[in-house]
Amino acid sequence: MHLIFSKGSKQLLLVLVLVMFGACKQSEFYEKQGISEVGTGTGGTGTGTGTTGGDGGGLVPGDGGGSTTPTTPIIVVDPTTPVVIPPVVVVNPPVVTPPVVVTPPVVVVDPPVVVTPPVVTPPVVVVNPPVVTPPVVVVEPPVVVTPPVVVVTPPVVVTPPVVTPPSAILNDRVETFTQSVSKNAAVDILWMVDDSGSMADKQDAIAKNFNLFINQFIANDVDFKMAITTTDGTSTRNGKMVGDSAKLTAASAKGNRTAFIQNFEKWIKVGTAGSGVEQGLKTSTSFFDRYASSFLRPDAYLAIVYISDEEDQSEKKVSEYMTKLLALKANKGLIKAYSIVTIKKNPSNSWETIGNRYLQVSNETAGTTTDIHSDFASTLLNMGGKIVNLIDSFALSESPYNDQVDVYVNSIKVSSGFVFDAAQRTVKFNANAVPVEGSKVEVRYKVKATVLGAI
Repeated sequence: MHLIFSKGSKQLLLVLVLVMFGACKQSEFYEKQGISEVGTGTGGTGTGTGTTGGDGGGLVPGDGGGSTTPTTPIIVVDPTTPVVIPPVVVVNPPVVTPPVVVTPPVVVVDPPVVVTPPVVTPPVVVVNPPVVTPPVVVVEPPVVVTPPVVVVTPPVVVTPPVVTPPSAILNDRVETFTQSVSKNAAVDILWMVDDSGSMADKQDAIAKNFNLFINQFIANDVDFKMAITTTDGTSTRNGKMVGDSAKLTAASAKGNRTAFIQNFEKWIKVGTAGSGVEQGLKTSTSFFDRYASSFLRPDAYLAIVYISDEEDQSEKKVSEYMTKLLALKANKGLIKAYSIVTIKKNPSNSWETIGNRYLQVSNETAGTTTDIHSDFASTLLNMGGKIVNLIDSFALSESPYNDQVDVYVNSIKVSSGFVFDAAQRTVKFNANAVPVEGSKVEVRYKVKATVLGAI
């Protein structure tokens, strides 16, 4: 069996041989030294003398009867005498190698497995470079995401059931009049004129065009009576009469028309020193608190003419003033309110305000309304004609439902010969169909109920 040692293993084996050789020489040295020390002893405890030793301490026992068995000599060292140890004679001093921690070599009994190196195949020399086929770039068209088809189901239009409104709750009305051809038609007229600082030109326009208004009354022999008050609602002037109403009547016009016209033009210019807080509804009702008993006639129409370029600023609600005015007549249809007020503001007149409260009173009494910026000539002419037309008409207190009226003369229904004016709520007979004097005229109609739940 052959042992194969590596270079390192050979060096290690040489070191071990040298160490063992040095150990052998050292042990030989110590053996020789021990023999020398025995021979030079000074003696034992016996009294005999040896042939070679000193006082009884030799190798051969003396006559003193020492033991024949050699004993290890006891070396007595005199403490006062220094012991001289001869130096160790090293024939071949060992090579002192620093201690090497040597892992004992593994003795491989079987020869090492020789691994056959891998066969290295030389690279293949490619004479012609391979044809590099470029990668096929497949350009996929972008995926067009078709938006989901949102089926918008149209909302189910639930056709509400045709709710036939319940029939209007109606109340019956019957108004009775007596036809009198020979009587003089009568109307009482109150002029309520704004006397604030912006009204001077309007007052002048009324005075200038008054003839157009009053001529119709004189021509139709209307029994009229007029009075004037202002919008100043302060305690001392609230509802106070301007001028003398006794000089503004049909009788005074017949007696001295010029004086009558002059008096009206003078007093209708009420001035511009009044309160800037216009309170026409308050002052008009206050006027009747003061003068109703002397000015009003029970069977005459009452026409109130409101003239102002600003909204009414009275303290109470319109309905409260309406209640007071309607209480003046047993037949509420005899009361008419005419408003010449601001309906459309003039941009250059910043102080103007729409006269909605006056307009409400006119609408509820079936009177007429006109913008104060309109031509006063046509305004007074038209208003005078409306008032004159009331004289031979029968005015209704309320508005008939669907403008339907039934007219009876002496309890017999008539279907022609009259005209119903829905705007003024009046029934007027034609000239060739006027009932004879003393006839009883009934106008029957229906009105919407005002109770809760009425339409």
